[in-house]
Amino acid sequence: MSAHSEKAAFEMDQATFAGRKAADDSTLLAYAAKESGRSVMDITLSFRKLAKSVGRVTLTEYIRYGLYRTDRHDAASAAAFIGDAHHWPLAHTCNDTTWNAAAEDKALANLILGSGGVAVAETLAVFDISLRSYPGVPKVATADALRDVILAHGGKDIFAKMLGGMVSFGALRVIQADADTVHCLGHEPMGWANLVHDVIGERPYLFQRELRNDPALTPYAGALATVRSVNMMGPDGVQAPYAAIKMPQGTNVADAFWRPGNLACAVDVATGRITSIARRGEFEIEYLDDHPENPGLMGFTLPHWDALRDMNARAAHLFAPIRYQSTDIALTPDGPVVVELNYGGGFDIIQNCHGKGMLDDTFRAFATDCGYDFNTGGRAQAEQDTGPKRSGWVKGLLKRNG
Repeated sequence: MSAHSEKAAFEMDQATFAGRKAADDSTLLAYAAKESGRSVMDITLSFRKLAKSVGRVTLTEYIRYGLYRTDRHDAASAAAFIGDAHHWPLAHTCNDTTWNAAAEDKALANLILGSGGVAVAETLAVFDISLRSYPGVPKVATADALRDVILAHGGKDIFAKMLGGMVSFGALRVIQADADTVHCLGHEPMGWANLVHDVIGERPYLFQRELRNDPALTPYAGALATVRSVNMMGPDGVQAPYAAIKMPQGTNVADAFWRPGNLACAVDVATGRITSIARRGEFEIEYLDDHPENPGLMGFTLPHWDALRDMNARAAHLFAPIRYQSTDIALTPDGPVVVELNYGGGFDIIQNCHGKGMLDDTFRAFATDCGYDFNTGGRAQAEQDTGPKRSGWVKGLLKRNG
């Protein structure tokens, strides 16, 4: 057992994430100039012009997406990329904000999804020291109680995540445990009190039976891969025009793209076929010809694709007031399982792996119908002047139903 105090899982991941942020502007510009053969001044002027467009791309995003590469992106192509600055304003404009916790609280989201006939991971317990209770789910609040639950379920193959976490910060994977010690991937073996007080801390955690990839995916992912689907709710149901699969590599505990070496692959929505493979480099997205170790990923058709699309639509309708949402869905030997449904969803994962911006006619029309104005980065002026209004599709449904 390790004698030293472990660092909280959340803090470890947060530090790694922060360490991967881009360098200062001069370093980024020097990198782009060296890569492209263009002058720093030329690249700077091009960026400043693009930065005035509705996408609001930052210099970090400009370099990461390779928008300085004129052989890959012309002015129109570059202008289709959406900066992260739009994410939360867009989500809050499109969505009924009272539904935020329904999606982001993972215990509550699983309760809604499971009750609605959507396959979700089996929850073994929630660790929470607060007074909150959890319907149908065992709650534990001490190291001994957590130990008993984990050992009762075999002491391994258990995945844990923060109840309100994002981008997999704080994720844990229990690979071995006994009465005295627990070993989580990426941590030294430790005592149960050490796990609870130092690694988990005061944050509520969901402990679940670890899901497995379908065998067809095993050569390409070291841990659970998930398909990200971008869902847009409208009068005729859900549109899901963009998809990607996130694939953990090496010993990474989760599939988030910020984790070193992880892959993100563009997926053709109609067929489930992988059309591009991306990996995050130091400053810029790298596009690979195939999986770096096991060829065959490029052009691979994902298993259970039709079932995944059906499951995604069912999940999306359960959270219909969240008009702009996204799902992360695992492809297991038994079929698709919804891992999470997100209130909104960053643009980067889709833009990274597809190599093109999301601000196409489809997305622009959806945002407009929600009342979002990309020019101002907020609710359209007419909406502001008259107060909150029902969106066009809601008014259409009311009219249709008399």
